[in-house]
Amino acid sequence: MRAAKTTLRLCLGVLLVAASACTTRTVPLPPPIIQSLSAPDEDGMVHISGLCHEGASVGVLNENSQEGVVTASPEVGCDSSCPWETEIRAEIDDELRIWQFFETESGLQRTVPVR
Repeated sequence: MRAAKTTLRLCLGVLLVAASACTTRTVPLPPPIIQSLSAPDEDGMVHISGLCHEGASVGVLNENSQEGVVTASPEVGCDSSCPWETEIRAEIDDELRIWQFFETESGLQRTVPVR
């Protein structure tokens, strides 16, 4: 009887872990689709646009300057083809890293104070 209860508890624990794993987004997202990447304009800004997953944010990091931007698509109901666009300061031949990600619970939110 005692062995049966232990086995039942173990099975229930495994089932709960498996069920909770299905609700978390642990699989890495593929990079977003890049539809256009412009040359720098007269102000040194590069315009980038493409498609991402619904609800995802897109990050762009200039590897040379270590400056970055994060944006998201304003569209809903677009599954994995939600349009996004942003601008980042870059020079010709700068390397840009572009990725998409879902918001995490571990992020901090702060309000900018008034002077």
